[in-house]
Amino acid sequence: MKTTASLAACLIVIAAPAAGCGYCVEDKVAAAYDHAVVALAQARGHEVVYLSLEFTQPVNDDTARAIKKAVEHIAFVDRGSVRVAIDAGGLSLAFDPKRAPAGAMLASLDRAVAPFGARTALLRFGKS
Repeated sequence: MKTTASLAACLIVIAAPAAGCGYCVEDKVAAAYDHAVVALAQARGHEVVYLSLEFTQPVNDDTARAIKKAVEHIAFVDRGSVRVAIDAGGLSLAFDPKRAPAGAMLASLDRAVAPFGARTALLRFGKS
C-alpha cells in the first residue's frame, strides 16, 4: 500500500512540470492562430500551416516583424496571412498548395527565417 502511494506521488511530481510548460504544440498553434486568416484560406481553397520557430540567437519584436516580411515575400504565401508569435515560438501562414508542394514550401520557409537565426519545424498542416 505504501509503495503504491509513493509511486503515485513520484509520478505526480515528475509529470507536474510537463503539464504547464507553455510550449506544447497546441500553445504554439494557438499563439499563431487567426480565425480570419483560416476563413479566407478556406474560401480560396488554400491551406494553413503552423510551424514552430526555434532560435539560435536572441530575438525581439523587430525580429518578428522582419520574419513576417521575409515570409510574406515568398511567392506562394498569401499576403497578410503570416502570423509570428516570438514568445511562444510559433508561425502560421496561408498558402496556395497548387503553387508549392509541401517539401518546397517548408524548404522556402527555412531559407526565409535562417538569416534571423531561426529554423522551422512543422506543427500542423491543413485547411484549418
